[in-house]
Amino acid sequence: MPTTLLLTALLAGCGPKEAPEVAAEAAPATFDRTQRPAPLSPRAFAVPPVASGTLANGVGVEVVENHEVPMVWVRVEFAAGSWTDPADRPGLASVAMDMLNEGAGDLDAAQLSSAERRLAASLSTSASLDGASVELKALKRNLEPSLAHLALVLTQPTFPQGEWEIVQKRRLADLETSLSTPTKMAQRVYDNLLYGDWYSGQMRTAESYAAMDPAQLQSWWDTHGVPAQAQIYVGGDTTLAEITPLLDAALADWTGGEPLETTLPAADQLPELDPSVLYLVDKPGAAQSVIRMGRFSIDRQDPRYPAFRLANQVMGGYFSSRINMNLREDKGWTYGARTSVYTSYLPSEWTASTSVVTEHTAASVAELIAEVDGAREAAPLTQDELDAARGYLLGTWPKRFEQPNYLLSQRRDVRRYGLPDDWIPSYPDKLRAVSVDQAQSAWNELLSSDELVIVVVGDKAVVAEELAALGRPLVELDAHAEVKGE
Repeated sequence: MPTTLLLTALLAGCGPKEAPEVAAEAAPATFDRTQRPAPLSPRAFAVPPVASGTLANGVGVEVVENHEVPMVWVRVEFAAGSWTDPADRPGLASVAMDMLNEGAGDLDAAQLSSAERRLAASLSTSASLDGASVELKALKRNLEPSLAHLALVLTQPTFPQGEWEIVQKRRLADLETSLSTPTKMAQRVYDNLLYGDWYSGQMRTAESYAAMDPAQLQSWWDTHGVPAQAQIYVGGDTTLAEITPLLDAALADWTGGEPLETTLPAADQLPELDPSVLYLVDKPGAAQSVIRMGRFSIDRQDPRYPAFRLANQVMGGYFSSRINMNLREDKGWTYGARTSVYTSYLPSEWTASTSVVTEHTAASVAELIAEVDGAREAAPLTQDELDAARGYLLGTWPKRFEQPNYLLSQRRDVRRYGLPDDWIPSYPDKLRAVSVDQAQSAWNELLSSDELVIVVVGDKAVVAEELAALGRPLVELDAHAEVKGE
């Protein structure tokens, strides 16, 4: 008896000899495999709700619940970041935050680390360009003692001299690396060309690190690590009603300070550059050349921003983008080429970046320029490209919220940059509303190769002649963005 008949008989409670007749199976449906299947309807997704409150010391709290695992994230965000660094102390905010958990109260760095291990908690500190943060990741069952550990670091940091000497050596070693690693050299010089000697363009030096001491780090923290400049974001297995009294108890003695008046960078402080110039930083013997090109583009609250983000996605925002397909898949000159839209207090910064085989450096620069300008007229954006890019962004949107930290970061940006309160939930609909004509107009209005700052780090002996043949004046810089020979 065929296996299918035997199985049917057994399921029906019959013996093999009693198996009933089995009707012939219906023919399977046929599909036209030459046609792409229509996409499924998008699943509904709502951004997790945020509950807001205020502690007894006046610090605001926002909570995003996620009860899937018994973990809680607590992030204390501060308004001051590296933008507050004095001109003669670039890196001060970053170093102060790096040192924050190297000693607190009666505990040294090793004892603080041991305390975290006993709690199965993790506490990290950092400073970015526009802000600073202290982040605690704790088990739900150890939340109260973990918050006490967080409070100790916030309220009683000691900035010990011995730990500073260790951190200082590490910073100097990192600096040496940044002056000899092509990717770091390129970013360092590129930022300085765009911003000048302030904001993101400030260059950290051995002299600036040598001039710092624990007293300066303590002074920075005493000015900026205060409740008046703080906002707390909580995510995970807790609620606003549950976490508020725990935070109040842990931070009862954390009071005072002055609000920080954010002096926004002004466009007239940016250096005036000749975008026709191509800047070269020599890295003798380099097997690859690093390329950075870009410019300031658009403010996030500009109505064209969603259209520009979609246009960027088509051009270089993901693996299947035009630029990556050209330089990686078609030419084989690189492992990857991307474009990005970086946002800060300034208008968004559009940047194209890649590392290419040395002998194809000039040709790669030419291809990037051709892609930027070609999309304006010769090869405009297509509906299929736009739909694919939009599908990728919208399809990956819900995944970003799997961990509460993503929404907490988004909420921080809303507060920090003065974005509309509905910025996060309304963003997908704004992307859905973008037409191919709108994306094309945004690209045409905001980008042209005639306005790009271009930096190449590579072997001058190999690449200079062909770069000069591109028709742009070639200016050689060192790793400090200083013109060689001057």
